[in-house]
Order: sequence, then structure tokens, then C-alpha cells
Amino acid sequence: MKKIVRYRPEKKTRPYRLKTSPFPVKELQTTDRQRIGQLTQDLAEVEHKLKHRNEIMEALATQNVESACETLLVKLLQLIDLEAGAILLYRREQLSHLVTQGVEDIELIEKDLDQYSVLRRAFVMRKSVQLPLADQMYESAIPVQSPSNGGVVGVIYLKHPFEQFNLEQVGDILDLSRKLGMTLERHLLFYQMEHEKIKTYQLLDSIREAVLYIESSGEQIYANQALLNMFPPKLVSQSQGFRHAYERATSLFEHVDQPDALHDYIGQLMNGEIPGETIELSAFRGNLLLSAYAERIAIANVEWGMMLVLRDVTKEKELDLKQSEFVSIVSHELRTPLSSIMGFTELLMRRSLDGPRQKKYLETIHSETVRLAELIDDILEIQKGEDVSQGIVKKQLDLKKLVYEMRPMFELASSKHRIRVSFDAGDYHLTASEEKMKQLFTNLIMNAIKYSPDGGTIQVQGRIKGSQVVLTIEDEGIGIPEKALPYVFDKFYRADNSDTRKIGGTGLGLAICRMIVMDHGGSIAVQSQEGRGSTFTLQFPIELTED
Repeated sequence: MKKIVRYRPEKKTRPYRLKTSPFPVKELQTTDRQRIGQLTQDLAEVEHKLKHRNEIMEALATQNVESACETLLVKLLQLIDLEAGAILLYRREQLSHLVTQGVEDIELIEKDLDQYSVLRRAFVMRKSVQLPLADQMYESAIPVQSPSNGGVVGVIYLKHPFEQFNLEQVGDILDLSRKLGMTLERHLLFYQMEHEKIKTYQLLDSIREAVLYIESSGEQIYANQALLNMFPPKLVSQSQGFRHAYERATSLFEHVDQPDALHDYIGQLMNGEIPGETIELSAFRGNLLLSAYAERIAIANVEWGMMLVLRDVTKEKELDLKQSEFVSIVSHELRTPLSSIMGFTELLMRRSLDGPRQKKYLETIHSETVRLAELIDDILEIQKGEDVSQGIVKKQLDLKKLVYEMRPMFELASSKHRIRVSFDAGDYHLTASEEKMKQLFTNLIMNAIKYSPDGGTIQVQGRIKGSQVVLTIEDEGIGIPEKALPYVFDKFYRADNSDTRKIGGTGLGLAICRMIVMDHGGSIAVQSQEGRGSTFTLQFPIELTED
């Protein structure tokens, strides 16, 4: 019999399986929780530090330097787990600001003055310095340097109970030092730009000439203070220094008497044509005379705009006109007496005259010579009055006493006139030049005598009116024509009528009186009626003195 063998497949080896039991599972779960817990803690710390760094960056970006330093110090001490520290800022190597926590300000100020302190060492050596303190404490100073030149602009000061910082703390401190250095650099640059801008504004505003700057684009126009003073206030805007005035610049053309000429001139400038010559303009119906010229403003060969300069030449033109008139009038006034003197002198030299005629001619020569001398004296007096370098001595003066002392001199000057002086009760002290006051009253009272040829009363009265002393000189003379009243204080002016032509004079006496009064802060006015006399009124600021 055949033996039947059944097929049996080979047994395959099965992979090893760990037998499950409670002990190993418990061990695995505990390890994972510890790792997860550690990772969570590490993540929280990182998140905490990132939060602090973000707050530091935000403070540096949004706050001013002083406020940012306060935030920085608080966050830094939290990052490195310290309680005492400070941030000191320097400007031009001088301590300008400090922020402290757990440290007295006076302590840091004293350290800053001590050349051997940790602060001064860090500042001078430009590197971190650490020194021991009492009670196993240490102090460190870390310089904050400018990125551009490496100069020290600040110092971070820390107090700590350990000798060395770990690497992470060192990284945080140095990182903050760099960020603070860049922030201070940025703020310093901004401060310098603002300082230069303000300086430029002040320089331009200090220029007496009116300056108008127009950019090449024509979108912006600026004016300095002189231009704003020259033209209406509506040109002014709220910005400091150069004022943005483009929208209101049309008022410049409104008040210029030749707007088309100015518009064409500016048009040439905007087209790149800079006329070499100046243009003459007037404004406010001829009351303001201007001289204008322009300059191109280019930076690195790139044209940015043009500057128009307007110069007020009104006073110069008036002065030239007055000088011309003065020379003409003086020449005429000098020529008249000189012609008489020369004519009568030639007659006396060439002819033999009888006694009465010779005496008459000599009297005329003497009269014209006296007139010529008076004219020259008055011209010199006018010149001294106009020359500000000619100082006069002023002191406390009793005006009432002065007039009474001068009264006898006026009474002797004419037997046909009565001089009456009266003062109301009061103190008539004021700061004045005694010499000039005597000259003032002499001119006015002698003028009243001269223009009262038929005699009469000349009344001098004084009274106190508020803070002013008021004096009036009244005569009963020929008076002044109404049309001549506005001009009686002008140089060389004399009312042109038959009565005044008979009376000699230079036409400078009242002009001298006005200069004296104005130099003493007072005013002078006249009221007159032909044939009935004139009244001159003087007002001076009074200074009451205590007895």
C-alpha cells in the first residue's frame, strides 16, 4: 500500500509582538506629557519675549525718544528678569535725559560726573563695562552707539545679583542697544532736519526784502514774513516759517498797480527765462514803490524753482526826492540874500554915495547877512535833527519852571507885546533835553511875536490832561491861511500872502519845532484863522515823580 502523505504548508514565522500590559503604556504616556508640557512652556516663553520685542519695536516706531526709553527700560528688565536699571541719553557728549527704575537719579548723575565710574568708562571706551558693588551685587554699563559714526549716544545701566549674564540675556541687551542706537540716530537726523528747517525759516523771515518762492511745477508758492507784512493778512496761513499761499497769491496781483507787467515777468521766470534787470513796480495806488528781481534755484543742476525778491524802495525814492527838493530850495534861499549882498556891495564899490544912501545900503547888507546866517544855522539844526547819531542829553525837567524862567527874555524881545503865562495845578515833570525845550519855546514864542506885527497878547497856558502835559501858545497876529495849515511844519514852507512876504524868515523854524517835539515822544498841532491869530498846541507824555 502506498502511503499517502498529506501536504502541509510550512509554518511562517510571525513578527514579534509585544505583549500588552498596563505598565509600559503608563510610562509612555507620562513621557509624552512631560515633553508636551516642556514644549508648551518654551512656546509660552518665546511668545512672551516676542510680545515684549513687538512692544519695544512699536514704542521705538511710534513714541518720542523720552517715552520710548521708559517703555524700553521696563520691557528690558522684564526680559532679563531684573529690578533695577536705567537708560541715559547723551547729546553732544552731555547728559540730556535719563530714565530710571529702582535707581536714584542723583546716583546716576554722580556716576556720570565720576570719570572712574562704570558709566564714564563705558562711554569713553565704547564697550560694555562691569564693576562689583557691595552685598555681592554688580553693575554693568552697555554703550548705545550711533550706527553712522560709532559715537556714544546713550548708555544702558543695569544692577544685577549675578556676575555674568547668560547668552540669551546678552543677546537681548545687545539687540536692544542696537535698536535704540538706530532710533536715536533717526530722531537725531529728524531733529537736525527740523532745526535746519526752522533756521532756514528764521533766516528768510529775518530778510527785510519780501521773498516769493515758486516751485517749477507751479503747484506751491511760499512767502516770507516781509511779504506777508507788505501785502494783506489774507496771504497768511497757519504753517510756520514759509507760508503756503498759492491759493491766495492773487492778492499780490490785485494790489500791484501794474499786474500785467508782474504777471508777464513771473511767466518768463516760469518758462526758464531769468531777466537780468530789475523791474520797478508800485502798489496800493502808488503808496508803495517796489524794486523786483529774480533768481533761479537749482540743486545738483536740477531746477527746483525760482525766487522773486521784492524790495520796498518807497523811503529811498522819497528821500531822493526830498534831497533833490532840499538842494533846490536851499540853493534858491541862499541865492536870494547873496544876490542882495553882492549887488549892494558892488554899488558901494563902484559909486560914491551920500551918507543916507550909503547907510541904507549897508543896513540892507547887514540885514541880508543876518538872514543868511540864520538860514545856515537853521539848515545845520535840521541836519543835526535828522542825524540819529547826534545824541542829546535828557533828564528830569520841570516844564512849568522852565517857561517861567524864560518869560523875562520874551518880555524884553518886544515892547508891543504882553506875555502871559498860566499853569493849572499839577506836576509838570518830564524826561527832556533842557536845551531843546528852550529852543522849542524860543522858536514858537518869537514866531508869535514876529507874526503879530501890531502887538497884542501872547498867552502861554499849561494843564495836565490824563498822562499828558498840554501847552498852548496863542497869539493875536495875522494868522495862517486855511490852505497853508497842512504844510506849515514842512521845511522851507512859508504861507504865500502879502502879509507874510513882508516878514522875513527861513521857513525852517516850525520844522525844527516838530522834530524836537517828536524826538520827545510828543505831538504838535496848529489852529489858525486869518486876521485873528494862531494857537499852537504841544502834548508830551508826563512822568509823575514822588515827593
